[in-house]
Amino acid sequence: MKFLPSVHLPCHPWMAMVILPLLLLLVPLAAAQWSSCSKSDDYKSNSTYVANLSLLSSTLPKKAASSTTLFATSIMGNFPDIVYALTLCRGDSNASACESRVTTAFQDLLRLCPYKKNAAVYYDPCMLKFSNKNFLATTTVNDPLFIVNTKNFTTNADITQRLLFTLINSMAQLAANSLRRFTTSRLDVGSSPTLYCLMQCMPDLIPHDCESCFQDILNSTLEYLGGKQGGRVLGTRCYMRYEMYPFFQGDPKLRIINLAPHVPTINNTTTPATVYPQSQPPDAAPPPEGKVTVQEHNGKVSINNQAATNRPEEYALVWRLEERSSEFTLFDFPEILQATHNFSKENLLGQGGFGPVYK
Repeated sequence: MKFLPSVHLPCHPWMAMVILPLLLLLVPLAAAQWSSCSKSDDYKSNSTYVANLSLLSSTLPKKAASSTTLFATSIMGNFPDIVYALTLCRGDSNASACESRVTTAFQDLLRLCPYKKNAAVYYDPCMLKFSNKNFLATTTVNDPLFIVNTKNFTTNADITQRLLFTLINSMAQLAANSLRRFTTSRLDVGSSPTLYCLMQCMPDLIPHDCESCFQDILNSTLEYLGGKQGGRVLGTRCYMRYEMYPFFQGDPKLRIINLAPHVPTINNTTTPATVYPQSQPPDAAPPPEGKVTVQEHNGKVSINNQAATNRPEEYALVWRLEERSSEFTLFDFPEILQATHNFSKENLLGQGGFGPVYK
């Protein structure tokens, strides 16, 4: 990864600008993904297991896309080469996008976990898991579990715990009783930060099992994500994501305006999880994918290539470098959104040589 140093530009000291230039389009923006591969249970090339995976990769995407819930399971082959598979597209997706994403998920998973019989991959739009073991028969196991987090709030820690508890507790029953086991929300409570949240279970879960899965999500959220500006808890049976900006399609299905008075005692026996720093979400609002954000800070303009932050390990490295250097400054996307009021027309100063300029 290459970093562009701070450059001095003539500008008014009272004005913080965000410029959206049509530059650096040669850098592809890969979708954020998190994968899990078994350490054993390998298969050989040209084996029957490979043939079964190939059949699944051609049938499961279409099966999911043709479902009203954009969810599908499948079993292919016979012991010892039998393959069990499950896939789900997010509740705000459409059929054509779902089929394309699941097809890509198969391709990516075979590349990320070569010759592994047990593998899973999570994206924002969809997830896919296959295994030689019948995980489909168990609706209460939510592993592998991934926790993805971002920077800390500056808000009081007790308040942030209550915000997260309020979000998940308010949404769980609504999501569990919907057809797609899916819902979205916006939380606006006084002077606290506005939060947007999405929760979903696998549609084959009964409402009770879905709510139980969300209880585990709640436990993991409070343990791992307390005080974080955004995060995800990703599991095979249910998942949750929240951010300080809108990231899902359509209006929130629920608006929350009252904060829970307290957080009850939470079961500390949470499911073991793999924790990652959060990469720049590929589905965020502007700036457009592959563009560069430029912002004035302390008299210097800092340039942050959003396309370079799509991998968790690089994201962590970027922030470690920033802590040790004063040569450049990085800004989280929520900070850019807040500074420009979601790129509002009121903050639009005009058009520069590289695109719109925002106050």
